Formats: sequence, structure tokens, C-alpha cells
Amino acid sequence: MYKKIYMLTILGLWLLSACSGQDELVTLRTLEHNWTFTQAGTDHWLPATVPGGVHTDLLNAESIGDPFYRSNEDSLQWISKKDWIYKTTFEVTEEELRNPQIELVFQGLDTHAKVKLNDIEILAADNMFRTWVVDVKDQLTKGENTLEIYFRSAEKYNLEEAAKLPYVLPEDERVHSRKAQYQFGWDWGPRFVTSGIWRPVHLRMWNEARIDNIFVNTPHIEEKLAKVSAQISIEAQYASSARVIITSPEKAFKRTVKDIELHAGHNTIHLGFEIENPRLWWAHGMGDAHLYKVDVELKTSGGSDFSSTRIGVRTIELVQEEDEMGRSFEFHLNGVPVFAKGANIIPMESFPTRLTREDYEKVIDNALKANYNMLRVWGGGYYKDDLFYELCDENGIMVWQDFMFACAMYPGGDDFLHTVREEIKDNVRRLRNHASIALWCGNNEIYNGWFDWNWQTRFNYTAEDSLTVWHDYQVLFDNLIPEVLQQEDPTRNYWPSSPLYGWGHEISTQVGDNHYWGVWWGMEPFEKYREKVSRFMSEFGFQSFPAWETVKSFSVEEDRHLWSDVMRTHQKHPVGNETIDEYMRRWYPEPKDFESFVYVSQVLQAEGMRVGISAHRQAMPYSMGTLYWQFNDCWPVASWSSVDYYGNWKALHYYARKAYSNIYLAPVNEDNRFMLYLVSDGQESSDAVLDVTVYDFEGNVKNQLQKNVTVKTNSHLVVDMPVAEMLNGANKESSVLMATLTR
Repeated sequence: MYKKIYMLTILGLWLLSACSGQDELVTLRTLEHNWTFTQAGTDHWLPATVPGGVHTDLLNAESIGDPFYRSNEDSLQWISKKDWIYKTTFEVTEEELRNPQIELVFQGLDTHAKVKLNDIEILAADNMFRTWVVDVKDQLTKGENTLEIYFRSAEKYNLEEAAKLPYVLPEDERVHSRKAQYQFGWDWGPRFVTSGIWRPVHLRMWNEARIDNIFVNTPHIEEKLAKVSAQISIEAQYASSARVIITSPEKAFKRTVKDIELHAGHNTIHLGFEIENPRLWWAHGMGDAHLYKVDVELKTSGGSDFSSTRIGVRTIELVQEEDEMGRSFEFHLNGVPVFAKGANIIPMESFPTRLTREDYEKVIDNALKANYNMLRVWGGGYYKDDLFYELCDENGIMVWQDFMFACAMYPGGDDFLHTVREEIKDNVRRLRNHASIALWCGNNEIYNGWFDWNWQTRFNYTAEDSLTVWHDYQVLFDNLIPEVLQQEDPTRNYWPSSPLYGWGHEISTQVGDNHYWGVWWGMEPFEKYREKVSRFMSEFGFQSFPAWETVKSFSVEEDRHLWSDVMRTHQKHPVGNETIDEYMRRWYPEPKDFESFVYVSQVLQAEGMRVGISAHRQAMPYSMGTLYWQFNDCWPVASWSSVDYYGNWKALHYYARKAYSNIYLAPVNEDNRFMLYLVSDGQESSDAVLDVTVYDFEGNVKNQLQKNVTVKTNSHLVVDMPVAEMLNGANKESSVLMATLTR
């Protein structure tokens, strides 16, 4: 009898804890107050903002001028050559110290940092992209505690590491730091090598157990049922019984419960549940980007921990199939081929901690207004904040996600590979639940660079040097990253390097993705885009100046001409202004003044991109993607962007809005023939009336053609006739042709 009563008592306690309010197992405090900073070797402490960085803190303290104004960039290079110290104090109560587990969580330290807590070194960090977790229970004291972080100059570190190798790694010393590579300068961005606490710092206190990570995916989807797999990672202080509960706040699926036995340390729990009549996640322009919220609760006898995520029920696959023309390269979403329309997104800010929610929302809104369905997160920046991916999820923007390696060969030492492995784990675990992530890509242009950019000759490599450097490439991109992805996210495709072949190779248009730079770098005419149509164009572009108001924001009157020092400071391509000027002379009369030149540069850019985008779209389904370079800027600059640093649309973005619409008329005037292609992304056919009218400059109709057409998937030639016949006697130099489709 006693035994039965005892069991009922335990059961009653469990049921009580499951039905009544419980203590939270985890308490999180953000350490964002009382921070100060100073240059190492001095005692001039100034207020600091966390998250933040040394450049913005110096700016806030009025110790430096606006880094973007005129040529101030040059005078601020001393900052990255110094070491910097950040410090704060925080209180810890006796009650908080009773927690058996207390950790400091650093979500982003930029980059080479030694961390001391109460004068005891607790961490040596070496990677901007990692999250660092340190057990600090034994170092904390009741009352005031001091946290100090010493940031070593990345420039000095890189030089020391480079000196240890018997060869030079292309392109420069930046490769030795796991840090945003664009901050060392790019052909559209300034050199501001930042340091500081760039993402939040938390004090995490917990007891018994906590949810570390959840991974939810949909391995099997049918019209009436989606089977969902949930992997719950739990950290436990000691062995104990617990319960995992998965619920839907929208009641989209039934509550799922699993009683588990935890052991001390890391635990992985697998659960499955089903969603009846699932609503699929679709890309922008294809349907609703529906998301399901998944709530996870961990219950123990001592309390509860909670976590949640949002998922999209969808399948996404990169399909590459051999055909008579080469090999396809196209994304299939829920089994439907998708023509990818969008651009490459670079870092949105030279000092990323200045970004706000409004900034992210504006960027995604600009993408939606231009009918994008994909953004490629380029590999020379940083893994973007969660908010970016959340907004892409909500709005149906697919994300091609590069890992953060670009245009260089990287070290192969054990320490470097170890920190990269942890970096990949951290970021894949953080991002893998996002429905928007369509592809993991190893790097930007490194495979291409090794075979086409003459590195071995430029850096005087011996045969042994070449073998070593290439071997290190293969270890990183062909072994390490795929191994981590197989463990952490086997649900998505991996593409080792973008592009597969450089633009000088004929095969680059037949297989894989392509970065076509014959236009711009090769000085080829825009019409070359019609010849160089690829299976998937993941980079191509042409520069223009930003809005005139943006030009005025960083200059004074004497700076406002093409060849001024300030205009060259805000033009990072070595012959960028010369290239714009050369192409402009081919296309247009000389502008009357610099303001007109700035405007015409945008029109020129839009015209060039019109030729390219039209060529790609009219080649469907041979070509199944066009992502121009580039969407945005990280500072006010002449660049390839379609939206400038301050969010002003250039002419290109207005054109992209039209060219990326689901139904598009693509005109071609070539070899004295006028051709018109009707392009559709839709999956259903419909009837329409096409009207093609020629006007003179006074608005008089000179010729008109009307015909019934069928709007159907892919691209179809609907008009093909001699230009002279289309003009019907009108003067070619003073005529305008307008095509209209009515459904």
C-alpha cells in the first residue's frame, strides 16, 4: 500500500507541475550598459555603445569626423592599427549566484579578443562570426563584477600570421582573420577595419536543463499531409526525467508530447508531428509565403524552458540535369521550376551595428517592389542578422547563402580550420530553420580565381606551393564544409564555389552558374549579353553614380567633377570613372555638366542591364536565373548598385521592377529585325491581345500591329519582322515603339 501511495504522490506532483505556473529554468541578462572604451596604452576612457564598434564609438564621442565625408576615410586608417579595450561593470546578486550554471554568451566579438572577468582571462576569441560561451560561475562574485575585453588590431595580427608562411596567400593578408573581408576595402567599399563588441553579450543563468537549439524540417509533403521532423538539442546539468512538448499557437497541428530521460551534457531528442492540409511556402510572385510557428517547451521537476521557431512547409532543390546543351542549373520550389529574379546583396553598412529594423524592412521592401524572388548573400561580408532572414521568410524572398570566403585563398592550419568549423556550425544551426534559405554556397570566385587570375605567377609560387595552397582549398570547401552540412543541415544543396567557371571559358555559359564580366571588366558592348546567356547568371553588372543628393552629402562644390580626389575616393574601382565615361561616349552625347553626368550614368547603367536581363529572361528555360551585381551599397559611392546607400532608387531599380514582373515583354532590335518575346513565370496559360504601335516624336501613330497571343510558361517569340516593315516609312531616329499586352 505504501508503494502505491508513493507512486501516486509522485504522479500528482508531475501533473501539478504540468498544469500550473513553473519557474523558468533559464534567465538571460543582456549586458549593454556602463560600457567604456579606450585606446590600449592610454587611460582616456570614453562612453561606448554595445553592440557597437570603435569607429562608431569614436564618432559618437566626436573624436573623429564623419568617416564618409569627402576623403576622411584616408585620415582614419590609424584606428585599425591600434589595439582597443572595452570595459563594463555589472552587479550579480546572491540569488543569481545560486544558479548551478552561469555563462557569459558573446554573440559577436570583432575579432581578436582576450576577455577578462574580474582580472581572470576567460576567453581568447579569434572569429567575428562565432558565438562564444564561457562558464563563469567560479569567476563571479556577489556585488560588482568587471568585464574587460582587449581587442588586438586585425591588421597587425594578419601581418604576423602572413609572415609565418613560406608563400603569400592571394589576394592579401586579410585572409588570416575570420572577419568581414569587405572591411579591408573592396572595389565598391572603403577600408574601415573595425573592432569591438558587434553583437549582444548575455549573462545566462540556468539550472537542471535548457533548450540549446531546435531544428524543424519537412521531410515528406503531400497535398493533404506534411510530416514534420523536429530535432531538439538539450543541455542537461545532470541525469533527470523531463518532458518535451511541441505546440502550435494557431492550432495548425496537434500537441505532441514526449517523456524523456536526460543524461548530463548534450542530448538530442527527435519528435515527429503532422500538419493536415498544409499551406505551402511560396516565393514572391508564386503564392503566399505561409509560415507555421512551432513552440517547444522543456519541462523538468524544477521548471520549464521555452523556444520557438517558424517554418515553411516547402521543398526546394537545385536541379542540375545533363541535356544536349550542357547541364541545367535551376531551383525547383515545391516541384515547380522557378526563374530566379533578383540581385546580390552586399553588407548594408560599413559599420553594421548602425543598422536598425527599419533599415532591414526598407531593403526587403525595395526588393519586393522590384519583383525580386531571390537575393544572394555575397561571401565577402558577414552572416546577416536574424531579422533579415525572418523578413525574407515572411515575404517569399529565397536566399542564396554564401559562406564568408571571397576572392582569395585561405590558410589550412589546424587552428584556422577549427575556428572555421565552429563558425559554420554556429551559423548553419542559427539559419537552417528559415524557409527562405535555398542554397549553401562555399565561396565567391575562389575556384574561378585559382584557375583564371594568374595567382601562381603573380605570387611566384613553386610547384610545391601550388599543391599546398590548392590542397588547403579542397580541405576547406570540398571536405570540411560539406561534412558540417551533412551533420547540421542535410536538407539543402551545397554549391562549392560561385561561379563554376570564369567568364572567359565557353563552358561557363553551358553548365553551373556564371559571373559574366566581359561587359565592364572586358569593355565589351552591352549587346554581348545576348551572346553570353548562361544557365544561371549569378553576377553581371555595370556601374553608375548614386543620386545627386547623395553625391552632395559627401562633397563640396569644388569636389563635384569626375576627376576630383573626392570623387576618386568614392569610386573604388581602379578605372571605374574612366569606364563609365568610355561607355557613355559610345551611347550618348557628352552631358552638359557633372550633375547631368551623374544622371546619365544611371540611365546608361539601366540600359545595359536591360539588355542583359532581357536576354536571360527570353532564354527561359535554358536560362533560369538572373541576379545582377549589385542591389545595395555600404556607403555613398559610385558602384554597381541599383539602390544607393541612402535608399534612393537608381534608374536600374525602376527598370528591374518592370523586367522582373511575372509577365514581361522583352524587345530585341538586332540585325535590322525587330523581335518581341513574351515571357511568363506563371504555370497556367491565358489568352491576351498584343498591341505594337510606332509613334513619331509628336505622338502621331505611324504603324500599328495587333494580334491574339497565348501567355504561357517560359519565353516565346511573338513578333519577328524587319525593322523597316515595322517602321512603315517612319524615321527610325525620331520614332518610339510601344508594346502593350492586354489580358
